[in-house]
Amino acid sequence: MYVTVEMSLYPLTNDYEGPIIGFIQHLQKTKGLIIRTTSMSTYVKGEGSLVFDSINKALEIVDNQGLTTSLVIKVINRDLPVEQGFLEF
Repeated sequence: MYVTVEMSLYPLTNDYEGPIIGFIQHLQKTKGLIIRTTSMSTYVKGEGSLVFDSINKALEIVDNQGLTTSLVIKVINRDLPVEQGFLEF
């Protein structure tokens, strides 16, 4: 199953930028994923098992830093054209 995931990581610390950047950089290392980052969230597209495995590994890295975080995820089971920007209806 191909999925498009929109997610936002919220480290519950004053120094939040480093963990967010590290999380995204880990996702970018995974071959077979399409990653698009905006100022508010990150989109990940790819085969579902690969997407979720990569997210899990990235979360483990954040957890190993001893940080408490909140990860908000929206998933659609389609190839959503997020590269095209905003959709007009």
